[in-house]
Amino acid sequence: MRSGIVCIVFLWCASVWSQAATESMKTTNEQSLKQVFAAPVLQAYQENSDIKIQELFFYLQQLTQPGLEPSLRKEMETACLALFVNEETLVVDLTSPTPTLIPIAMLLQKLAQSAPIQITLSERVKYNTITYRSWKCGYTIGCVQNESFREYALTQIVFFQLLPQQFGAHQQQTYQYRLGAMELR
Repeated sequence: MRSGIVCIVFLWCASVWSQAATESMKTTNEQSLKQVFAAPVLQAYQENSDIKIQELFFYLQQLTQPGLEPSLRKEMETACLALFVNEETLVVDLTSPTPTLIPIAMLLQKLAQSAPIQITLSERVKYNTITYRSWKCGYTIGCVQNESFREYALTQIVFFQLLPQQFGAHQQQTYQYRLGAMELR
């Protein structure tokens, strides 16, 4: 009888300990970026996200160039989509004379039939808002198309996500940038 009670108490204690360990791991995994990184490190990651934004607008500009080979166009469209959280993420419609937001997948289709666009990126990133796993940055882009100039003041959400990566037989958690929705300012 005593051994049964000891066994039950032991199993109960093990269950409580296991549950506490699981809760501790959840808390660790749910830390915000400000808790995970020191301020200078987080700032360095934010500054490095500029490259993703510059890369995006480089690809978008190249997709409007005449004579772009279909295989290269497909690779650039795939690269653009890989920068975003998903294909339905809203971005500014560079082909429209009025400032509107459309899904990135739709913009890529429109750019394939668009006249060439020259894009300049200015008013570099200002990091105003850091949320749980993202931040917002502001910038202005200028577009020249058919001798018409348009300028858009935008806010871009940049997600910094912890994603598992497989390296051979070894799995490691890495952080990756993903662009979220643009907002017109």
